[in-house]
Amino acid sequence: MTARSKWCAIARCWRNGLIVTAAIIATAAPARAHHQRPPQGALIGVAVPAISHGEMMVVANYRSDILDLAQRQARTDPTLRRLMGFVSLQYFACLWGLVPGSLTDEASPFNECSHAHVAGTRALLAHLSTMPSAHSAAKALEARIAADIAADPVFAALCSNSTETFDSGVIIGPEWQLAPSHLPTVLTGLSLLGFAVAAAWLLSRCLPAADRRASSGTA
Repeated sequence: MTARSKWCAIARCWRNGLIVTAAIIATAAPARAHHQRPPQGALIGVAVPAISHGEMMVVANYRSDILDLAQRQARTDPTLRRLMGFVSLQYFACLWGLVPGSLTDEASPFNECSHAHVAGTRALLAHLSTMPSAHSAAKALEARIAADIAADPVFAALCSNSTETFDSGVIIGPEWQLAPSHLPTVLTGLSLLGFAVAAAWLLSRCLPAADRRASSGTA
């Protein structure tokens, strides 16, 4: 493979990745409109208790362990399946936590949806602890999480989203109106734009010379 072919392949990967990212953002953007919260006290799915700002950062570190335990269960129930679906959809709605500050920055457009995602993960662990097949492993994870929280006073921190409860039937999307004033989100968007421009330039260089001349001639 020539150097030019390698650059063309890279450009195509960038292009495909940016198309997928744009589609994901377009899907996540109207999430609030598509999943309106029910009246106070009414539930569509499973109740998901609130999680504090500090607890969220600890539980997020155990996300893979909790999901792995849930996926290993041969026998499931409706609550387990609903919580697993909620966690998966919330992670998608939060763009997989790729935007800096999603977990740590209260001002981030992705902080509330991150609260929902991690609160769902903790609710999933709590439910696993009630299942005979997962009880011991779930309790061990809960003990490790509790020890981490107790070890550092920072994890007792609260924020404006720390008292918010959630519903597994309601997906929380990013608060896009906060994006223009949140520098990490703006920089992430500009980075994606820069990649798009670079990919477009590389792809234009991949066109055969004859095609480029034909294009310029018809213009």
